[in-house]
Amino acid sequence: MISRRVKAFFQKFKSEVPEIDRVPFWQKVAYGLGGPVEGTSNWIPIQNLTPVFNIGLGLSPALLGLVTMLWRGWDAFSDPIMGNISDNARTKWGRRRPFIVIGAILAGLTMPLMWWAPREMSELQTFSWLLFSGIIFYTCFTVWSMPYYSLHLEMSPDYDERTNITAYRTFPQQILSALSGWILAAASLSVFSTSPDGGPDLVNGMRYISIGLAIITIGLGVLPGIFVKERYYAKETSKQAKQKLLPSLKQTLKTKPFLLIVGIVFTNMFGFGLVGTLGFYVSAYYVCQGDIKLAATIAGVKTTLLFIPNLISIPVCTRLATRYGKKFVLYLVAFSGLIGNISIFFCYTPEHPWLQLIPPLLIGPISIGLWLIVPAMQADVADYDELKTGVRREGSFSAVFSWTTKVSGTITTGIGGMLLVWTGFNIDFGAAQPPEVLENLRNCYALIPIAFIMINLILISCYSLSRNRMAEIRTKLEARRGAL
Repeated sequence: MISRRVKAFFQKFKSEVPEIDRVPFWQKVAYGLGGPVEGTSNWIPIQNLTPVFNIGLGLSPALLGLVTMLWRGWDAFSDPIMGNISDNARTKWGRRRPFIVIGAILAGLTMPLMWWAPREMSELQTFSWLLFSGIIFYTCFTVWSMPYYSLHLEMSPDYDERTNITAYRTFPQQILSALSGWILAAASLSVFSTSPDGGPDLVNGMRYISIGLAIITIGLGVLPGIFVKERYYAKETSKQAKQKLLPSLKQTLKTKPFLLIVGIVFTNMFGFGLVGTLGFYVSAYYVCQGDIKLAATIAGVKTTLLFIPNLISIPVCTRLATRYGKKFVLYLVAFSGLIGNISIFFCYTPEHPWLQLIPPLLIGPISIGLWLIVPAMQADVADYDELKTGVRREGSFSAVFSWTTKVSGTITTGIGGMLLVWTGFNIDFGAAQPPEVLENLRNCYALIPIAFIMINLILISCYSLSRNRMAEIRTKLEARRGAL
């Protein structure tokens, strides 16, 4: 019964893909179930780092920004190396699958380390604990993530099937997203409290929640490595010459369509991510006037409220991409962001705190289109690059793209912490923040993303790998090396 319902849901966004290009249903499901690992390992730690370590452990926002920047500095080293290792691997199980299984297990085992920092440590000791435990964990996560992202780029040669595969990944990610909004609310439950009055204890709550996230990481993370086949491996990539790291990266950074994709994602992430750190503070101190539990509850309701619209947007955006092209969906994402951020000035008000649910409804569902379309566009770029260079280098593209998104998240978290300081916010004042500080919080939260959306629109207009162009590239590739 469940199997039929799952299959029926995905039939809604099924396009007319030739049978030879179609990835079997259960392989797409197995690949898609790996998607939440990106959330348990990337979104959730970044989203909750500042509230837990600043409010809970007193670590300054500036130091939190520094530690995440240092993590991404390490990623700048480890991601390209792992991408290159994955591209050059030659095993009887393929280039990607062994690393996916090993990486998921290692990432799950090391994830809780950062959240179990002893309370009695000094600020410098807490900073050091967070820095080094994070480096250990994100190194293990890289072993999983680079092969996982690369695997998607070689699952099908079809323009539309690539988008369909991403839809299967997006669906379970949205389930996790709906749950992740309740992380702080769950962490603040009295069952995790260490105080006599049962008050919120975000630190202790997050410790135990991290164990659950680790179990999810291992359980779901191994599935793509076990069940998904590597289409290109037997006939092509297992026979191609191994690529040296630096020349491969240099060629990646010269690929114009790829750089445009990176720019599109970077400006979107940077604009919204820069104020991401402010989001909880705007809600808790400007709208909810210091009521942290109310703010955490509203955050949880927000993600739950978005769940159904986000799910509906998956087949809608997939169908729009099939009918009008991938660029069309990206334009929709940008314009929904503009409208949603303008609405903040009307919906974020202390008199009616629950109105703050409206802007996410304007932005969130359509924004799913970005993460639905961009991975499929990367697969198109891999074909474009193969036509130019004669080799497939999915690992290199995945490494640079992943590192860019991580750097965007890191820089925005770091600058976001500094931005929080710049607004004049002082945790010692609690709910008694000066009015001008609260106005600064709201204005930055609304206006900064709008500026980056304008740049985003320019970059979208420059992208040229349309459906017709990709059909031409595929014809030339198959004339050269045959169909896969």
